[in-house]
Amino acid sequence: MSSNIPFRLLLSGLLGAGLAACSNDSSNSSSDNNTPISGKVADGYLAGAKVCLDLNANQACDDDEPSTTSSSGGSFTIANATATQIASAAIVVEVVIGETIDEDNPGTPIDRTYTLTAPPGYGFVSPLTTMVQNEVREKGISPDEAKASIQTRLGTTVDLEDDYVAGSGDGGSNASEFERVHKVAQVTRAVMQNNIETVTQVLDGTDVSFEDVLALIVSQVLEALETIGSAVDNNSGDFDADALVDSGAVDGASVDPSTVEDDLAEREAERTASSISIADVLGGGGSLHFFEGDEDNDQISFSYGTVAPGESSSVVVTNYRYNSSNGLWETEAADSSSEQNCILSAGAWTCINDNDETIAISGSSVVVSRGGLSAAQEIITGVAVSLNGRRIQTYANDEYFALALDPTAKFSTAATGYKLTFTRNNDYYELYKENAASIGACWDGDANSEGPWAPTDTWCNNVFTRTGDGNSMTDGTAATALSELISASAAVSPETPEDIKGTDLYGNDKSWMMEFVSGGTVNFYPFSYGEGGPTLGSKVSGSWVQKTVDSKTILQFTIPDLVAAQGDFDRYDRVQFFTVHEGYVRRGYVAKAGSSSDDEWVFNDTARDDIKAAFDDSLLVSLIACASGDADAALIGALDTAATGCSATAFISDDVAGKSLTSDFGIFTFAANNTGSYFGELGDDGQKYLDFTWSINGSGYIVINTSTPNGDGTTLYLRMNIAKVEQNARQVSVVTLGLEADSEAGLDGASGDVRGEVWNIR
Repeated sequence: MSSNIPFRLLLSGLLGAGLAACSNDSSNSSSDNNTPISGKVADGYLAGAKVCLDLNANQACDDDEPSTTSSSGGSFTIANATATQIASAAIVVEVVIGETIDEDNPGTPIDRTYTLTAPPGYGFVSPLTTMVQNEVREKGISPDEAKASIQTRLGTTVDLEDDYVAGSGDGGSNASEFERVHKVAQVTRAVMQNNIETVTQVLDGTDVSFEDVLALIVSQVLEALETIGSAVDNNSGDFDADALVDSGAVDGASVDPSTVEDDLAEREAERTASSISIADVLGGGGSLHFFEGDEDNDQISFSYGTVAPGESSSVVVTNYRYNSSNGLWETEAADSSSEQNCILSAGAWTCINDNDETIAISGSSVVVSRGGLSAAQEIITGVAVSLNGRRIQTYANDEYFALALDPTAKFSTAATGYKLTFTRNNDYYELYKENAASIGACWDGDANSEGPWAPTDTWCNNVFTRTGDGNSMTDGTAATALSELISASAAVSPETPEDIKGTDLYGNDKSWMMEFVSGGTVNFYPFSYGEGGPTLGSKVSGSWVQKTVDSKTILQFTIPDLVAAQGDFDRYDRVQFFTVHEGYVRRGYVAKAGSSSDDEWVFNDTARDDIKAAFDDSLLVSLIACASGDADAALIGALDTAATGCSATAFISDDVAGKSLTSDFGIFTFAANNTGSYFGELGDDGQKYLDFTWSINGSGYIVINTSTPNGDGTTLYLRMNIAKVEQNARQVSVVTLGLEADSEAGLDGASGDVRGEVWNIR
């Protein structure tokens, strides 16, 4: 199966029996050194599912890829793969509709499709490993980093590579936690099935890559993973994953039908983007523009920056801030922060301000240099995408800017978007220096002025020690030597942080004790203070090394994946170190050599102008529903009364033609020819996709008419009457009356509920 055929055709293949006819053998077995790989697949154990190695990374099982079919207990063995393929290719599992059995429901073939994946070499494939592999693909992180991130979101320490089905029933100490993880997997599976159905309906007839579809669906589940975990924990009675999903408890995991096409368009754009020389863009007189929104003390501000060519191959950065009082973008003064970063270069720590940065065109490269130091240089490269005709809101880099953009506005012909990559050729070592006005001003003025835990100078970057003697009164001294952090042996059964020799680590409102044990082991103990005093969690171990870098002695360590995920340490500050400088031990981090991307869009001049034209900060203020006329089981006259009481005005065709209106229960898409479609909830029938006709009646209401078959062979006729109260580019406040009857004529005398609501527009 190819991933570049229309999604509707791909899905029809998944839904039909044709998939079952795919060969279990592979023509890609020319090597004589074939190596079997075995494992299990599960939501519950899946028997009769196709399992393959995804050699071309399209998240589908193609005919020429090593494959097999799972048997009872979810077991599989792929016998025709090479060791290289096993080590490099992700595992894909495709459910065969009507044939695959989930042994959580024995004897009942699965009737709705889904796909599972796992990183190379995994011996257990499940909805949870699918999330791990998605993080690896989407963020370019290691499987261990991805696994730790998901463990943190779920609040579990069980290994996601472990067989949670077997673990639930083995009577071990983690049996209850394995059972919980199994339930999370079941809910995730149900959500994935629902999301595939949603995407199928929305994209009917649209060409789209299946790998983009799966990535979108799994990413949405990941965003709601904590909600899923909470829903499982709060569930009472007999557990039914499908019923839990249908109850609305995990609605945040569902893809938004109103943005599916845009989300997939952005993914397709990134995947097919072409490399471009940023030096050629800037050297040719072009500019790059980036837009940002920020919130501080409940005040939202907007800004954008322009990176433009200057004199003598230099590049100039100019920042602009939106002035809401006059509606103008005004030049913003450079940041006057006194904070500094001190970079190790030529055997010395050179301290520079955050904004001490130059950008220059050097041949075919664009070079960012911090403080003029060669040790802290980065090379900028990028890819380009034509944005012509694409919706502007889709490419907003943050939620605030998205809310302030006309959702119907699109980029013009010459608009181009770029994704930038920053590459460092060398590791560099950096210390933070707050450079406060006084010692008492450290940490936003919260520093102790004397005694334990008091900073020694305006660096505000002391490393404070714990002695490990169990007495908190001896803790909090500013270390002056690296040896003060190192223990001869690990603490035995520590109960509080005071029982551990070392120092503290903080991140994301979480705290750990770091214990550096002689020989190179570092133990991280999570701790917190409650009503009963401090408590320690289970330790996570890593390693440390003492070495000399550019004449400086440092103690270097890497924060383990699980700790990093819990503390929200990004990849840039995972590798940290201690060193003695100006008489005291300071903490720093290592900016590792390699490439990184901030994963934000920047734009050319045309796209910048399009964004500014679509920007309207008044859209931040949401409209308010007029609910004064709400009524149950009411006739059409009640809608008239409510509309009058809410000072409703008449709809015109341009208000909705070519747009979609999104309610809490579904999305209405209006075509210009007075036809349209609805996708969303429909009574007790779950989600439905319906075609409808629409018109504007003499009262200025939109009237939608449609019908749907009942289960008994009869037809249910439906009508929605919509009165407009207020409308802007982003939202419309409406009063609605939904009617249903067993005949079209019966709708005229039917009753329904009158409701005031606010719907979104796109």
